[in-house]
Amino acid sequence: MKSYIQNLNGLHIKYIIINLIISLVSIVASLLIKNPGISQKFNMYLSVIIMICILILFFFGRKSYRNGLEKAKELPFGKKLNLYHEINNKRLKTFTYITLTACVGLVLSNNYMYMIFAILSISLILLNRASKPKLKFELKITEQEIEELVKPIQLRKQSTKNKRIK
Repeated sequence: MKSYIQNLNGLHIKYIIINLIISLVSIVASLLIKNPGISQKFNMYLSVIIMICILILFFFGRKSYRNGLEKAKELPFGKKLNLYHEINNKRLKTFTYITLTACVGLVLSNNYMYMIFAILSISLILLNRASKPKLKFELKITEQEIEELVKPIQLRKQSTKNKRIK
């Protein structure tokens, strides 16, 4: 059985793998296409649009994460953990959107500079993995609650009242 922290880190690993697959597919596509046939002027505009999109995604994801943390700090422990899992998932999706945007830029322009943003996105996912000190700081939880997070998650048995009688 996994603990809450291991479960969160498993989510991070899932998104790292997804981002790596997206990046590899876009590299293969750009190698197969070789010359996308776009003009230098269009390529310049495309670069500006892609950079703006990446920045907007990054700052939107950061703002959304901070707002979610502020809401989570005021909730009871169980709801706090559920909301934290949800906002973490949204943050990881935002990093995936950044990778996807960069890979679209790569395929359209055949400019490997965009892979820097994909690598940066994957690095941010790796650096934002869950740990006891991080959870304690972000959620303002006590040592006793931290110890609860380290214990394996156990499934509760359903009571006979909740089962349908046929």
